Amino acid sequence: MTEVTPQDFDLDAWIDGAERPARSVTVYQKAGLIAELDALAERIENAEADESAEMVYERGIGEQSESQRLRVEFNKLSKQFHDSALVITLEGRDDAEKTALAKANPGLTGTQMGYVVIADAITAPKITAAQLEKLAGRIGDVQFDRVIAQFHKACTELPAVSADFLPKRSTPDDGGE
Repeated sequence: MTEVTPQDFDLDAWIDGAERPARSVTVYQKAGLIAELDALAERIENAEADESAEMVYERGIGEQSESQRLRVEFNKLSKQFHDSALVITLEGRDDAEKTALAKANPGLTGTQMGYVVIADAITAPKITAAQLEKLAGRIGDVQFDRVIAQFHKACTELPAVSADFLPKRSTPDDGGE
């Protein structure tokens, strides 16, 4: 890597490559499956508690136990839930842009204007304000509040990378055991 001196630095190239802060959030189309998954998890726990070594002999070798059959069903539903994920990417908007959108859309209520601003900020998938309002009604407040929260983060927080999700090292040198 060659060292760049202040005299060699191309500020115009850097500015041309600059991007606005953006955030993403995952919402689920099939969030209602969670109720079925909760019920199945409880049935699996109960089935496992009821199963004993004697039942293995009664069942016969190679036959699935009730808990195994329920786990297969749980995995199928879990896959359906995860496959229903939609990642929404939002880009920050400044006050001037929000004001310009308000001027371009006179007569809207505060809520309607909110849908216009957030729909404008969504870069993927492209969405209209009407579609966003319909989405909000379908996915519910909890999921839609996460969309709004990520929009606010994109507008107000400094971009920074967090590695908090990475596993922590636990060697004596790192203060671990």
